[in-house]
Order: sequence, then structure tokens, then C-alpha cells
Amino acid sequence: MKQISSLLAGGLIISWPQLTIRFAAIILLSLCGCAGGPTKDYYNPAVVGAKFQEPITMALVEDLKAEKEKCVRDGYTVIGTTDYSGKVPEAVELLAQAKRVHANHVIYSCRFIPAPPGSWSFGFGNGFGAGGSGGGRNDVHIVFLGR
Repeated sequence: MKQISSLLAGGLIISWPQLTIRFAAIILLSLCGCAGGPTKDYYNPAVVGAKFQEPITMALVEDLKAEKEKCVRDGYTVIGTTDYSGKVPEAVELLAQAKRVHANHVIYSCRFIPAPPGSWSFGFGNGFGAGGSGGGRNDVHIVFLGR
């Protein structure tokens, strides 16, 4: 098969098959980092239009279900929840979402789930790629409340 070459900027010559493979690799790598996400992307409202006042408090808990039941008994209303697998939420993300939905109490739990033996992961961070065996994910559950 006769290779067709393309002249790119800077005088670099790349054959069409190489160009196609590189383009496919870029598309594939750009789609790999979409599993986890910010707190707001996976938010499910339970109450719309809540207007609870600040200050906002946050608590990382072991047993989210028991803590949520305790808060409801103490007079809190569940405004919404967020559940996802991915990165552990930062305090600034929790605070911003609480302000958006007018919650004044946030409880959340994060549990690391290791990858099965023999699995492989790849990710980008600080401009460098990293990969290898191992990895895992965080199972994140967040409840936004108001009183």
C-alpha cells in the first residue's frame, strides 16, 4: 500500500496512518478522565428552593446513613445528595455546592476501593502521565442539609 504523506507546519512529514493513530490516541486519552467529577455535577435535589442561612458546617463521617437519620431527628431537612466514584471532594467544592443549594450542613463519606489484582491504570497530573498496576477509586456520598 502506498503511504500518503502530509506536510505539517514546521516541515514535519507524517504519514496518514501515523496521523490517524495519533488522532485516535488523543481522542481516547481525552475521554479517560471523565469518570469522577465535581460535587455539583452529580447533585440530586430533594428540596428545590430551600433558603437556609449560613454558617455552613461540614463533617466527614464513617456511617453516612446513621448520621443522616440523626440529623433528620435533630430537625434538619435533606436538601439533596451527591453520589459518585472518583476524586475525594475538596472542602471548597463542598462549600460552594452548599451555598448554591442554600444548605447549612454537609455530611459526607469517602471510602477507597482498591482496584482488583492485575488491573492497570493511567492518569495525567501536573503535566505528566503516570500509570501502572494498582490504583483504585473513591466511593463518595454527600448529603446536603438545612435547618
